Amino acid sequence: MTKSSQAPRRQALQLMGAASVLALTGREAASGELLYGAAAAACRNDIESTAGPYPNIDPLERRDLRANSRGNTSLKPGAPLTLKIRIHDVENACAPIPGAVVDIWGADAVGTYAGYAPFNTVGQDFCRGYQRTDANGQAEFLTLFPGSYTGRALHIHFSIQSQARNLRPNDDGRNLPDVFVAQLYFAASTANEVFSSYPVYQQGARRTPNEADSIYLSDGGSTYIVTVTKTASGYVGEIDVGVRKAAIGMGTPSTEVPLSSGVPVAVSLAAKQTRLYSIKPAAGARQLQLRLSGGAGDGDLFLRANGAPTPTLYDRKSDGPTNAESITLTPVAAGAKYYVLVQAYAAVSGASLVATLS
Repeated sequence: MTKSSQAPRRQALQLMGAASVLALTGREAASGELLYGAAAAACRNDIESTAGPYPNIDPLERRDLRANSRGNTSLKPGAPLTLKIRIHDVENACAPIPGAVVDIWGADAVGTYAGYAPFNTVGQDFCRGYQRTDANGQAEFLTLFPGSYTGRALHIHFSIQSQARNLRPNDDGRNLPDVFVAQLYFAASTANEVFSSYPVYQQGARRTPNEADSIYLSDGGSTYIVTVTKTASGYVGEIDVGVRKAAIGMGTPSTEVPLSSGVPVAVSLAAKQTRLYSIKPAAGARQLQLRLSGGAGDGDLFLRANGAPTPTLYDRKSDGPTNAESITLTPVAAGAKYYVLVQAYAAVSGASLVATLS
């Protein structure tokens, strides 16, 4: 966590006092402790979760999500929530990650999702949108505190990636190689405050406690409790999330493994893990063939000349549903060095990668 990102939260605590922190977060600030979202005093690779049945559809880049962007654009009723999500690089001393796309979607005050037939909201997009993180790794939204619906605790979905995209219903972030997916939750004391201050929330389903939500329990929900402060105009929520840049399509390993023509190398990777290889064709070579095969899992190949590829920046790729991947490049560029990224869409074991120059 950087000093620059700590300052606003420290000032907020000084204004609120320990009693107010306890009231809205369920925790009391110990002497000298800086309560800073769910990632207080820690820089960790946070746990991923499901996108749920109602992910974003063609999300728009916008900050204010309290109304539809078209059609009826009246503000939806509910408690305004300024939500600040800060993204940190767990492999670089928790440095902020600028330029990442943070996409959020959640229910309105009565538990309704935009964009889906079961709610009669097809074509609507309230409480949905994305922002890119700034120099401090922060994306900020003005949305609504979420309402309740049967079977789930109060939550807001979010994803982090290098560019905006559609997710499929119930996509699991643990199976997506370059997208981080998780859910934000709220302390019971925060929910009690909001529901008592805004009667519209009583129109939704009976609230499900965090501890009775199976997804909250299985996917590290307690690490995603948003720190909330009450303001004159609503609420401000803050949280810090730690990720690996490679897991959101914004980084690759810094150390490459050299390849020799015709010599296979063994490949075993955990889900979402990447490994970078390189090969420089000798003078007179005209063709480069790459082949990943064997073993179990789902590995993908990305090729780029004179620079490390990523899953969103490459010259050629092969990303089928198994380890059977191949790329053929003809002709090769004279003097070029080629980089090969292998990424495990699902965990890869016992596979083999071979590069052949001819």
